[in-house]
Amino acid sequence: MSIKDNHLSRRDFLKHTALGVAGAGIGINGFRNLQVTLGADEPLPSFDKSRVIAVKRSGIMKDGKPDSKIIQHMMNEGMFTLTGKKTTAEAWRTFFTPEDVVGIKVNPIGGIKLSTRPEVVSAIVLGLIAAGVKENNIIIWDRFSYHLITAGFPANHGSTGVRSYGTESAAGYDKTVYYESLDDDYTLRQDDGARSLFSKIVTQHVTAIINVPVMKDHGIAGVTLCLKNLAFGAVNNTQRFHPTPYFCDPASAEVCAHPVLRDKVRLHIVDALQACFDGGPASMKTWTMWNEERLFFGTDPVAIDRIGLEIIDKKRKENNCPSVFQKAKHIATAEKKGLGVYDRKNIELIELNV
Repeated sequence: MSIKDNHLSRRDFLKHTALGVAGAGIGINGFRNLQVTLGADEPLPSFDKSRVIAVKRSGIMKDGKPDSKIIQHMMNEGMFTLTGKKTTAEAWRTFFTPEDVVGIKVNPIGGIKLSTRPEVVSAIVLGLIAAGVKENNIIIWDRFSYHLITAGFPANHGSTGVRSYGTESAAGYDKTVYYESLDDDYTLRQDDGARSLFSKIVTQHVTAIINVPVMKDHGIAGVTLCLKNLAFGAVNNTQRFHPTPYFCDPASAEVCAHPVLRDKVRLHIVDALQACFDGGPASMKTWTMWNEERLFFGTDPVAIDRIGLEIIDKKRKENNCPSVFQKAKHIATAEKKGLGVYDRKNIELIELNV
């Protein structure tokens, strides 16, 4: 039976959704509450594997710019497979209600070449609207406003349309909610010392978050996928975590485990239409990029990052670059913090060609 024909029953949906959500830690409480709101008549059962859905469309990047209609088809198929639902509205209502204010956390640091693509975000927006989320209750965000603009997300602070703005220099930071750590290079601490303040977008503006990173390597952290995109985009004072012996660990995992962030993140969708195996996170070297032509879906950021780490590492070996497995310690740390599943044998990768 092909994955495309594998329509899940409600019982199977609850079972398989639990694989990701219960394994993730991120969003688990919010998701359980949401299931009650939507009238789930069965408790979330135990699980043995965490699911990652990969949807591929060969040739979509042959001209360098994806077709929006094909992206929408990929998005629908990924959400249908993840949730077991058969319509766009039903699939997105699995995670979001019309009362939600949804923040779409993108990765815009790589400019137009290596950032979350506007076409992918547009497909997510259409899904949210289908689920009843008001257009103006959707916020595209990241840490820096100018990064959003250079990646193709014009600023919008208004009362109509999808909003788009950064923490700096728009929303600002919440001085009452922070991550505090001494596992850092104290010489690089900024004004807030050993504290990294959370964005007001996270603490005050949104009720739910979709994390939409890019698949790329990172010269310090090994890779930047779900965990690092989310963590270091949500707080300030992060340079102190980069030098040896830390390499963004354990900070990346611990910031994601903070309740203010963990309890709002409900879904991860990786834009891997194009990916980067060397020179990231903002590489402009075209020879280090390749057309992966896939979107990855899941509720477990650790499992997704583990799969992405394998793919990037394989590509590096093919191009005579050293492995980054030892660098990317933050992914295994995230499992220890209860954020998801790192052991590959406990991750189910479902691959779908559309």
